[in-house]
Amino acid sequence: MGATPKWITDYYKDFRLKERTKCFKTCLKCGETKLISKFSVDKRNLDGRISVCKACRSLEYPKYYYNNRDKILIQVREYQKNNKRNRSIYFKDYREKHGEQLKEKASKWYMSNKEAIKERNLKYYQENKEACQTRREVWIEKNKERIREYNREYKRKHKLASQGIA
Repeated sequence: MGATPKWITDYYKDFRLKERTKCFKTCLKCGETKLISKFSVDKRNLDGRISVCKACRSLEYPKYYYNNRDKILIQVREYQKNNKRNRSIYFKDYREKHGEQLKEKASKWYMSNKEAIKERNLKYYQENKEACQTRREVWIEKNKERIREYNREYKRKHKLASQGIA
């Protein structure tokens, strides 16, 4: 048997090169060759990925944001205003699907920030005593029946507890 024809070896070289370029890509920003998964998807490019790696983009975005903050915030507000209905439907569905996770997360956050919350509330109360007292009086006036029912139930439970019937 003779040597393998040149066209076959060239074909396999090209094939291996193409296979390697499917797995790796060179970032235009940092110049490093990285796995293709380190680049975000972009169907407009021939290889289906953007030309700057995720790491470089994550470093560039804060600069872009602070240089164009006002423009971005205006776009966000405009989007929120134009898509109010869709967003409310989305958030409602999300709360229904992830209610337990959200409660758990809120509970964890509260437990880890309990002292700061108490300080903030106390400071607010000290600065707005009259408004808080007025709000409390209005609440009591609106909820007399609820308070009466709560007190009845409380007395009944504690009467049973003191008699040893729990």
